[in-house]
Amino acid sequence: MFALALVSLVFTSAQAQKQLGGEHNVEVNLTPLGDSPIDGTTLKYRNFLDDDKALRVRLSLDMDNDTYAYVQNGEITEILGLPETINPQLNLMTNYTMFGLGVGYEMHFGGTDNLSPYFGFEGTFASASTKHTKQLWGPNDLDDEGQFNQYITWELINSQSVTALGLGLFLGADYYFNDAIYIGIETGLALGVTTVNDHEISAQRADGVSGSALTAFNMEFGNPGSGTDWASAAISDSFVGSLPFDVVTDLMYDEYIDGTTVVNTTPNLMGNFSFGNAFNTAIRFGYLFD
Repeated sequence: MFALALVSLVFTSAQAQKQLGGEHNVEVNLTPLGDSPIDGTTLKYRNFLDDDKALRVRLSLDMDNDTYAYVQNGEITEILGLPETINPQLNLMTNYTMFGLGVGYEMHFGGTDNLSPYFGFEGTFASASTKHTKQLWGPNDLDDEGQFNQYITWELINSQSVTALGLGLFLGADYYFNDAIYIGIETGLALGVTTVNDHEISAQRADGVSGSALTAFNMEFGNPGSGTDWASAAISDSFVGSLPFDVVTDLMYDEYIDGTTVVNTTPNLMGNFSFGNAFNTAIRFGYLFD
């Protein structure tokens, strides 16, 4: 269907006319060899100030939330032989969110009636965050140890965010099949700075009651602090840079505690500075309108 659409557009391109100035257009990336024929995570808008000048804004948004059940309702208490107490279903959750914004300026120059080559520049900002959550069932008070009917459902959370700034110089071309539809390619040079923020380890109740689960967290991992208030001590562990974490494989927190396993077994990425080629591997597909 994609190939037939291109063939039909070629036959209508003889009378095509590229932008004259004053038009707007929206654009997506075509990825016929990818998982989806259209990349819906990025949308670009252009406003042609004249036939050879255009402002552009590129918006990217991606989100993926998954939930897995790893303990069924009553599974733990059945194994322990506690018919009077039924543990709830416990889940694993992964959350990923990305937001990106690019603003740029294009200068178009002579080609043909159908072809509009251009060059320009663009500044970009992007932010992505990942949060993995593991639900647990246990005591939130020292006196409740072994009192299963007093256990609560609580969540262990490991989250991290990344921010990036960039500046690019690009060269591209649009080929118009008719007065409204075009495809294009684009390449260039880009400078980028990426910052990896620290992990945030937290614990909160998940049984419909607001509040933290610090005691449950400290009892689960055995993190005594100074004095007698260790059970309610704040979570002070901080992991700098990009350490791997994956709730599905149970790589969440305890792998980084001194005394349990080797700490810092891999270098932790804290940031990145890059300068080099920036090539859009997708085919740009756009619609021009007044």
